[in-house]
Amino acid sequence: MRNVWLWGMPLFALLGMAGLYLSGENIALFLAMNRAMATAGDAFWSHVTILGDSVIAIMFILPFLHRRPDVVWQFVLTVFFAGVTVYLLKDPDILRPPAVLDVGSFHVIGPALRHVSFPSGHTTTAFLLAGLFCMNKASSSVKALVLLLALMAGLSRIACGVHWPVDVLGGMFFGWLAAGAGIWLGRRWLVGLDIRAQRVFALLFTLVAVWSPFYYDNAYPGTGLMQFAITAICLALSVPGQLKLFGRQT
Repeated sequence: MRNVWLWGMPLFALLGMAGLYLSGENIALFLAMNRAMATAGDAFWSHVTILGDSVIAIMFILPFLHRRPDVVWQFVLTVFFAGVTVYLLKDPDILRPPAVLDVGSFHVIGPALRHVSFPSGHTTTAFLLAGLFCMNKASSSVKALVLLLALMAGLSRIACGVHWPVDVLGGMFFGWLAAGAGIWLGRRWLVGLDIRAQRVFALLFTLVAVWSPFYYDNAYPGTGLMQFAITAICLALSVPGQLKLFGRQT
């Protein structure tokens, strides 16, 4: 079952990318999906898409401080792997839909981004989080929920008109594998479980949480309240763990 969780998702994404490449239907599929999803409305997709924002991802890890130091450490490693991968793959010459298609032929929500299309960063972030949950101990209902949210975050990039289907599948592929690599290394290299390292992670994540509602613009107007709510709830849930974390003796 563990191997199914590790390899099932990237295999699905890889087959999907291969299918789109061989069929040449990437643009046609984008247009069909973008038009169909426009019926849900701009506000809906704007709120869904910020679930894949990298700053929001940090908020979701706050409640694990002290309670699950292994997950916190795995998250740090996963973000490193995903960040390096996306940085190396992001090519300014790979154009997004607004740079290729007539703007009037599809629907755009938020900024009409034009460059560094592959892979989708938001989707990568969403699926690295989903991978962390699904490849660690969690109930089936929790795993199903996080997978659904990650999938919706990926689809939102098509609905917003800023990524091709192949970009979303690429984000799914690399985000999930980054989670697998982070979990694998985190279970063998235990330096990040040290109380001092955990305190550093807690301070950094908390500083981002306090800063983000006031100074971070996720580029999607009208989503500030949701961003603030996620930050406030996750920060509040982290307080008991942080009190224990900083109250412990080294």
